Amino acid sequence: MQTILVLITFAIALGYLLKKFVWTPVFESRTTPPNSLDGNKVKCGKKDCGCH
Repeated sequence: MQTILVLITFAIALGYLLKKFVWTPVFESRTTPPNSLDGNKVKCGKKDCGCH
């Protein structure tokens, strides 16, 4: 019984580490950067008001 619990815990931990360090960086790099306030290196939206 304890062996099964250890294997389940190990599988969950391994899945978490794979998702965090392998899955997300690989597929996150393929997406285009969002059009946020600083996504296009533009402060204050479309105009550069110089407030930052």
